[in-house]
Amino acid sequence: MTMQPLKNTRRREFLVLLSSCIAADAFATSANTNSQQITELMAVGNALAGTKVDSKELVGQYLQVLQEHLSRPQITAFLTLAKQPAKVQATASRQKPLKEAAEFALQLWLSAMPPIKNSETVLAYIDAPIWSTLTFTKPAGVCGGAFGYWADKPA
Repeated sequence: MTMQPLKNTRRREFLVLLSSCIAADAFATSANTNSQQITELMAVGNALAGTKVDSKELVGQYLQVLQEHLSRPQITAFLTLAKQPAKVQATASRQKPLKEAAEFALQLWLSAMPPIKNSETVLAYIDAPIWSTLTFTKPAGVCGGAFGYWADKPA
């Protein structure tokens, strides 16, 4: 089968069309990869931290911070924990090659703030997973209930 040339198409126009097709394919591949990484990060983060974060937007922001501050092999190794049983995840995350990446990722996961000296970045405050794990307190500035609620013991 032979390809018929496009009629009345200049070489420059053809190259522009071809490059836009290549760029669109690269974008689609990148979006699929990020979606898979977000799913894996959500699974690992929830398993190791004992949380139930389901916001793909927040986890996508976490992934972006991890990509900025960890090496690609560290991120890949950390995300491959998603395919392991819970006991293996916990043990492997404390071992030498993964320990540094896991600590960084879990500090970010719970606080929603990158654990970087002098960083002023806050990805979430009220929705930070730390508040669901610290059941005895609430974010500052969030009302706890009716007048006198503080007199009752925490649940």
